[in-house]
Amino acid sequence: MVVAIAAHKGGVGKTTTAVNLGASLAVHHGLRVLIVDLDPQGHINTALSESVSVGGGAISDALTVDGTEVIDIVTSTHIKGLDVTPLDQSLANTENLINTRIGKEYLLRESLQITRTFYDVILIDCPPNLGNLTINGLVAADQVLIPCDPSPLALSGVHSVAEAIETVATRLNPDIDILGVLLTRVDGRNTTLNQAVLSEARESFGDALVPLQIGINNALAKAQHAGQDIFSFDPQSRGAEHYEALGAWVSGQIKRNDR
Repeated sequence: MVVAIAAHKGGVGKTTTAVNLGASLAVHHGLRVLIVDLDPQGHINTALSESVSVGGGAISDALTVDGTEVIDIVTSTHIKGLDVTPLDQSLANTENLINTRIGKEYLLRESLQITRTFYDVILIDCPPNLGNLTINGLVAADQVLIPCDPSPLALSGVHSVAEAIETVATRLNPDIDILGVLLTRVDGRNTTLNQAVLSEARESFGDALVPLQIGINNALAKAQHAGQDIFSFDPQSRGAEHYEALGAWVSGQIKRNDR
């Protein structure tokens, strides 16, 4: 399964979710996982700086050089079963370069045709916008996970992403579906706000709302600063507990889709 992780604004835990969901699926479920870093900010490699092995190539080559497969440029990590695409400082320019390519929306999808046979799950960390790179991520994806923090702006952003998914499904990728809307950065101490946001989210997204939440946890921020996934940094933390639960839920969805 190829899962795009997309949000219309930053700061909602998109990269944190990509890193720790990927680690959870690899560590706790024995799956072969690849994280494709499509965000020019390169936060995946920053968040895993202590784990990413030297080597690999540029994801921009997979988008601009004919015949380049993503598998040709990946690198391994110290986490068994987890690979990533390396930091690519030229990715910011690629957004504009692919404007001139025929079939520009399908470039990543084509570069994953062979690559996807090597992995059980591919997670695509999309930029926090709906530009060319994100559209490539959506066209390449089977499912989309939409992180959303408990704020009105983030909830509005989910609607923008959902509209983009609907357009992609109509015009470019009829097989795409929403895996779920994931509430992140939930402050367990603010029960009144949480209930109000949860009620609004349920009303807006119904069954698409993931039946668990990612709470605010200092260990998650510290792990990212240390360049480690949460399971390597603090496996007993609440953040590790939440992402282990998310990994179990996503793994269950994958098995259901494989039937």
